[in-house]
Order: sequence, then structure tokens, then C-alpha cells
Amino acid sequence: MAQKESLLAELNRASLEKNIPLTAVIELTRRCPLSCVHCYLPETRGRARPGRELSARQWRGIFRELAGLGCMNLVLTGGEPLLRPDLPETVSAASALGFGVTVFTTGLPASAAGLRALKKAGVASFELSLYGRPAVHDSITGLEGSQARTLAAARLMKKTGFKVKIKSPLMTLNSGEARYIAGTARREGFEYSFDIALAPGNDGDRSALGMKLSAARLEKLLKLPSLRPEPNPEGAAGDFICGAGRNTVAFAPDGTVYPCLQLPIALGKAGRTPLARIWKNSGWLRWWRSRRRRHIKRCRSCRLWDICSRCPGLALLEDGGLMGPSSQACRAAGSLKKGY
Repeated sequence: MAQKESLLAELNRASLEKNIPLTAVIELTRRCPLSCVHCYLPETRGRARPGRELSARQWRGIFRELAGLGCMNLVLTGGEPLLRPDLPETVSAASALGFGVTVFTTGLPASAAGLRALKKAGVASFELSLYGRPAVHDSITGLEGSQARTLAAARLMKKTGFKVKIKSPLMTLNSGEARYIAGTARREGFEYSFDIALAPGNDGDRSALGMKLSAARLEKLLKLPSLRPEPNPEGAAGDFICGAGRNTVAFAPDGTVYPCLQLPIALGKAGRTPLARIWKNSGWLRWWRSRRRRHIKRCRSCRLWDICSRCPGLALLEDGGLMGPSSQACRAAGSLKKGY
């Protein structure tokens, strides 16, 4: 295990240094059966209409370009990717090129036949969001019965032979559900993780930020081992700020290329411009790749610097500065410090 972790760490370091996009996160659609109160996509909240979606054939061409850049892993997300009838075709195209494929889903459109088709196509794992007990979960998603359907889908996925992970953003509406979620995941044989970050909407809407946990609640929750963030994982890999635009890349449903979904700065459009040209020649990316953690000048002297898990995307979206402090990271690090 230690040798495997060492190899993965070395691969991560090399990809950061050489700007190899090991992982691509792809929004196949922004359509979704849920309307989660904290979702950053205005389409799922009824504030925008879902736009153009590339076809499986078009994604196949982009996958070839990604393979040429050294990409190894694809995360297919949405919206709800299971709403795409051509999802098995899309996954097959990725698998034929040797990609490992993970699907982020609500699970609601899942069926036994559909999951068997995706297993044959080459999906390796699924990740689903669970917010707590039925009443809490359903109040967040806006759909009665959605908790039962998500759990049933996760069980069916595990039975079909997929690796299943439960992911749980924690906010004021469900912060008391952490032990229930962890217990449910352990009983069912699912992996699980928590997240305490909330993002403003892509359209600038900030209503989700009102559901952030208080400092006192954060301090209590961060005493749980499963909620402790890794201190400065990027700093340990060569003083890089993060992997966005270095060893990760993201795509909107229409092919727009971003450094990361949390950093929605449009770099170009795949399918219209060769991906290698966007990845290697973007002026913004050249500037971004010249930045290091030492360039975040307002944070360098902070006493919490060594335990801060600052996200530049959240710093930009919430606080207006890509190279400035992230108020969410500041609060989390302060709460974590008290627990040490």
C-alpha cells in the first residue's frame, strides 16, 4: 500500500510539473431531476435553461485529444448524466481509449438494465450525494422520496459490481446528519466523504452561502476524523496552488473548457479549437501556471497557512480575488486549529 501511495504521489507531482491533465471532469448535461438548494448550477434551480450538449460522437473526438495529452481518468457528471440515453456509447468510447471512468449521479434514473449496460461499457465507479435521513435529504433536493431512490440506486450499483461512494456536503440544513451518513455508508459497504465548502451559483447567485456552517459548528464537526482536510496537499507537491489547469481540466456540456468546474474561466471550446492548442497556448493558463503559493501574498504570513485548504475558485467566486484569501477556507482552518 505504501509503495502504491508513493507511486501515486510521484505521478501527481510529475503531472503538476509537466502540465499533464491526468483527470478530466465533464459535464454531459445540466438537466437534473433534482433542484438542490445549494447547487451552483443555475439550470437546476430554474434560473437558466439547459443549453447545447455535445453528442457522444463529438465527445469521442475530444476523448482522443485528451488521450493525446496524457489524460488517464474521466469523471462524467452533470446535472444528471444518466439522463443521457447515449451514456453507454459515450462510456464505451472512453473505455476503448483506456480511460478509467467514474460517474457522478443522483441515481434517480438508474435501472438494472441501464446499469448492466454501463458495466459492459466500462464504468468503474459511481459517486452519489446523500444529505441525511429521508426528511432532511428530500428537503434539500426538493423532491419527496429522493433519498429512498438514491439509496436504492446505490445498493443496485454495488450489487451490479460497481465501486460506490457516498459524498455529503454539510451545511446548516444537514450538519446533524454526519453520523447517520457515515453509519449508513459503513453498513452498506460504500465509501464516503464529507465536504464543508459551498459555492456561489455560476450566475453569481449567493443564496447558498447563507447555509454555511457557523465557526462553532465547524469546530465541533472537524473533530470527526472523516472531516479533517488534508493540510496543503498542493504545497507538499512543489508549492503549486492547486491542480486546476495543471493536472485537471473540465468541460461544460457544449465543450467549453475550464481549468476546473470550481474555477469557471472559459479557455476555449473543444471541438472548435484543437484541445492541445487550448491546453498549451492559452495565455491565461500560461499566467496561472507561473503562480505559486508564495504569490498569495496576503496569506503567506497567516498563522493558519500550514493547515489551510484554500480553493482559488472559491476565493474568486465568493471573495472576488483569485490570489486572495478564501473566507470559507479561513473559517475552516481556524476551526481546525482549535481542534489540534
